[in-house]
Amino acid sequence: MKEQSTILTLPNIVTLLRVVLGFGIYYLLATGSPLLWAVLVLAIVSELSDVLDGALARKMGLSSGLGQALDPLCDSLYRLTVFMAFSAAGWMPLWLVFPFLFRDIIVSYARIMAASRGVSIGARLSGKVKAVVQGVAQIGVIIAHILGQVDTISLALIGFAALVTVYSLVDYVQGFSRAQ
Repeated sequence: MKEQSTILTLPNIVTLLRVVLGFGIYYLLATGSPLLWAVLVLAIVSELSDVLDGALARKMGLSSGLGQALDPLCDSLYRLTVFMAFSAAGWMPLWLVFPFLFRDIIVSYARIMAASRGVSIGARLSGKVKAVVQGVAQIGVIIAHILGQVDTISLALIGFAALVTVYSLVDYVQGFSRAQ
C-alpha cells in the first residue's frame, strides 16, 4: 500500500462526499422539502460512493491508511446523519437512532483499545452485512415515503436495520474479547 502525503486524493474526496451528501439529505428532510426524489438520488449516490472509493483507490494506486480510516468514519457519519434526518422529519422516533449511534461508538472505541494493546481487528462479516442492511433500509424508507406507503414499511425496515446493527455490535464485542 502506497502512503499518500495529501488527503485530497480522488478516492478520499469520494469518501468525504458521503458526509456532504448526508447533510444534503438532512437539510431536505428536516426542512420538509417535497423533493423526495432528490433525497433518493442523494442516498443512492452516497451508497454507490461507498463502493467506488475503495475501487478507485486500488485502481489508481492511491490506497492509504488515511483512506482506510476515513471510509468507516464517513460511512458512520453519513448513515447516522440520514437516521437523524429521518427523525427530524418525523419518520422515526429519535430513540431509534441510539442503536446505530451506540454501535458505531462502541466498535470504534473497542478498535482503539485493541490497537493500544497491539491487536488489529479487521472488518467482520457482521459489519459488512450491517452496512448493506442500513443502506438498503434507508433507501427503502425513502422509496416508501415517495410511494406513500409509510407506516408499516418504514418502521419495519428501520427496526430490522436496528436489530442487525445490535447483532453486529454483539459480534464485534465478542470478537474483540476473544482477541484480547
